[in-house]
Amino acid sequence: MDRHRILVVDDDPGIRLAVSLKLRGAGYEVFQASDGVEALEFFESGSVDLAVLDVGMPRMDGYTVARTLHQRPATQAMPVVILTAQDIEIPTDVAPEIGPHHFLTKPFSPRKLVEVVIDLLDAAES
Repeated sequence: MDRHRILVVDDDPGIRLAVSLKLRGAGYEVFQASDGVEALEFFESGSVDLAVLDVGMPRMDGYTVARTLHQRPATQAMPVVILTAQDIEIPTDVAPEIGPHHFLTKPFSPRKLVEVVIDLLDAAES
């Protein structure tokens, strides 16, 4: 079986690196983007099985990226992990627009991130 491909999108290079290293250590192939615009450009040329998106990014926030991905047939069912520094509940009007997802509040446990990724990818395959 091929390794799952994951795109990590965060404007903080330290968080991007830490998340990428943890996911690579768990056996995933990981790509990185520094903002939402760069992420959508990546999806034009490549495909991944799951996206990890920060909410607060310049040029395009994580919610907008998730909505855009959910509207495209090729990425509509792709699971998304949304990282947020905001300790708030997801607005109910946003949840249906972003497809299968899970929220993690920063700071988060790297082990929890891997557990969430495994669960979302398993659910997507069944």
